[in-house]
Amino acid sequence: MQRTVECFYPGKSFPAISVTGARCALNCKHCAGKYLNGMIPATSPDGLLAVAEALAERGAKGFLLSGGNDPCGKVPLSGYIDAIREIKATTDLSINAHIGMASTEEVSRLVDSGVDSFSVDVYGSDETVREVLGLAIKADEYFRVVDDLMKAGARNVAPHICVGIHAGQLKGEFSALDRLAMLQPAKLVLISLIPTKGTAYEAVAPPGDDAMASVARRAKEMLPGAKLLLGCMRTKLARQDEVELIEAGVDGIVLPASSTVERLTAKGYQVKKRSVCCSMP
Repeated sequence: MQRTVECFYPGKSFPAISVTGARCALNCKHCAGKYLNGMIPATSPDGLLAVAEALAERGAKGFLLSGGNDPCGKVPLSGYIDAIREIKATTDLSINAHIGMASTEEVSRLVDSGVDSFSVDVYGSDETVREVLGLAIKADEYFRVVDDLMKAGARNVAPHICVGIHAGQLKGEFSALDRLAMLQPAKLVLISLIPTKGTAYEAVAPPGDDAMASVARRAKEMLPGAKLLLGCMRTKLARQDEVELIEAGVDGIVLPASSTVERLTAKGYQVKKRSVCCSMP
């Protein structure tokens, strides 16, 4: 049977919005808030409504609602819930929310607001949470958020595992998969460390192809019913290995190299192109 591979091209049709602008209370070793600079700022509910209206008018399909973390590791979205409700009631925009360490009550309110999809970073190592993110919490708390979302009836929950986030080395990735196996989400997104200028890890080597493939294979084994995706926040240094990751079990990929699409087609895969975030249903 011919296998279908989804290729995602979000671009202008599905941009990222930051409710904190370029601000983040954390200084994570892998990010240091650098990626917030590439997002559309919307630092008030009215600002978010204005951005959403502009996106709807130009025919966008939706947006990622994200931002920097507060000192507890949470993206401060609680004050935007009424705005989210209005956007969902007055436009056809889809919303993928990156919520961080939201409380159980906040999770419930965000689900009820009409958010279409939730992206949740998960970690399998307490040491990684402490040393890389600088947070004095347990890795278990991230799986609590996933569990809360599923219990609250979220329509689409997409946990994210960043391969090599701990200085480029595998640390808690397999432990994270063990924890997710108990929850059995319908989707899992793999991303990877990107050595980024201006961060503590700018000179660190990203995880190798073997590391990425090993996590992908284990993920397929532990979560056989989940759609496994290769997300946008990943190193692009080894584009020639994207096909090998598909063959290791990955079902879709964001912004693949054109040569990857050509090779997949030549190998008999059916390529389905989508102009949305990979976390969307």
